[in-house]
Parts: sequence; structure tokens; C-alpha cells
Amino acid sequence: MRRILVVGASSGIGRALSAQCLARGDAVVLAARRRALLDEVIAGSHRPASASGSPSASASAAPPALALACDTSDPDSCDAVVAAAAAFLEGHGGLDTIVYAAGTAPLGSLTSTTATQWHEILATNLVGAALVVSAALPHLDRHRGHSAVVLLSSSSVDTPWPGLVAYAASKGGLNQLALGLRAEAEGVRTIRVAVGPTATSFADGWDPDRFATYFEQWAAEGHLRHEVLEPDWTASAILAALDDPDSPDDLSVIGPEAS
Repeated sequence: MRRILVVGASSGIGRALSAQCLARGDAVVLAARRRALLDEVIAGSHRPASASGSPSASASAAPPALALACDTSDPDSCDAVVAAAAAFLEGHGGLDTIVYAAGTAPLGSLTSTTATQWHEILATNLVGAALVVSAALPHLDRHRGHSAVVLLSSSSVDTPWPGLVAYAASKGGLNQLALGLRAEAEGVRTIRVAVGPTATSFADGWDPDRFATYFEQWAAEGHLRHEVLEPDWTASAILAALDDPDSPDDLSVIGPEAS
């Protein structure tokens, strides 16, 4: 059983991974800005009542879980969520795994991206990850050889998509953070995941007309050549890598070539 903190657990891959961890009996702390969505994930992990209408025996043995509101752009919030997670998981053996799945990506050209947007992107995608991991390292050090940090990067880092250059830049920084952790945090496994196109709510806030224009450009330039994966599939691949100490620490989760 892992004792895991998932940051960015309210939607997408972080949500799917949290649900899978709970389903297999891991002790999980879910953190994100939207606390109500985290409560939904935890409630969904409880097994339904038996045919008689009374709770089944397994339902009373739901895995340990805690939902915490967290703003990864706020250093105090990052420190507080790690402290609360570590305290909660102490009774189950102690925090041994961090998954950082939080991310944001405003859609727009490099020249139209404002300083405020740059700060928001970097604070959420890169600085927040560094602060969470830094606060967690003293706890992870207790489990050398078993502890792990998982950082969700992007397959677009080497070939940034038009309209998402700032996002790719922040994920490039996250890649370097992973390399730095491997150099400084001996005994703590760092898994860097290059995530390909995945069906999430990532683009819900994008302007539809702007999205349509960029979509045509992405298609013309070959950025859409891979099939879009479901979050559950990607989450399963990440958990498989966590469970296999011999799997590569640089994981690429990209769909097959679209037909």
C-alpha cells in the first residue's frame, strides 16, 4: 500500500489516478483548489450497499482518504497541504509518494501572453511543484528505496504547439526540476511523465473561436497525429511505473498514431 499525496486531484489525470489508488486500497490525500470535486472522488471510492440495502462489509473498510483545498500558486498553501497530508498519513505508515498533476495553460500566442499569465503558468506548473516536493522531501527521506515523486510533464516540450508555447516552457522547466531532484534527493525515485494528448477539461476555459483557429493549425502541422487517451489509461500507466522499480524513470504516455 502506498501513502500518497496527489496534487491536482480534482480533474483529469490526477482525479483518475486518485480514484484508482483508492480503489486498490492506498491511503490517499487529494489536493486541489476545488475541494467539493475532491469529496466526490472520495465518495465514489466507497463501495455500494449490498442487495439487501444495508452497507456491505467492504464498504465499512473504505481506504483512508482526505481532501484538502490547495492553491499551488501560494507558497503557504503548498507548505500547509504537505504538513496536513503528512500528519494524516502518519497513522498509516507515513507519506511516501507525491504525484504533482496540477497544471494550467492559457491559449494564446507568445506575443499575447501577458506577464500576469506567465507568472500564473509558472507558479502553477513549475514553482508549485518545486515547493510541494521541497516540503515533502523530509517525509519521503524516511522511506528511501520506496518513496517516489511523480511529475506530469508534456510530450510537447520538444515541439511546442502554437498557442501553447508558455505551457511547453513551464513543462520544460519541470523536466529540469525532475533531473535536479534525481541529483539531490538520493534514495527518492523521481518519475518524469511526458503526457500526450489526453481527454481532460484542460481546454474548457479556452475561447472557442481561438481554439478552432489553432486546432486547424495543429492539424496542418501534424501535432494531432496521435489518438487522444482517456485519463484512466494514463493514470494506469503511471501506477504501473510506480509499482515496478525496474521501469524507466522517464515515462512517455502517448496514444498510438491516429489512423
